[in-house]
Amino acid sequence: MPTTTTITQAQRVGIYELVRNHLAGIGDIAIALEERKDYAGAQRLARQFAEDMRLLVDIGWHPQNRRESFALTMPAPELAKALGRLHDEAERLLAESPSERQSREEDEETDRRLLGGLDACEAVLLALEEREGEQA
Repeated sequence: MPTTTTITQAQRVGIYELVRNHLAGIGDIAIALEERKDYAGAQRLARQFAEDMRLLVDIGWHPQNRRESFALTMPAPELAKALGRLHDEAERLLAESPSERQSREEDEETDRRLLGGLDACEAVLLALEEREGEQA
């Protein structure tokens, strides 16, 4: 029996930021196909972007959404995979050296948003693990 995972407004803000950040690279599919002829890589990216789109269907496309909670309808294993990927990407971005970024203010604001997403992913992943443990 499929179950939904519900997230809070604060978690939605963090996850939305990570999804938005990842979607900025959607043009990489065309680069993989046309320039690199990396069809497996293009397919992997397409699956990731499809996961992002699926999350946006549940949490809303507009950056501002004042609902108090959001039901994530992806099956738990797929949701865990997508959130794990977004979490890992946020960790990589946070580990970049400051010289790789444009300005100090941008660094601080970007880090704040990425940390919010990182925290949201960790909280939801923990809830999914706990729910899986209860079902076992």
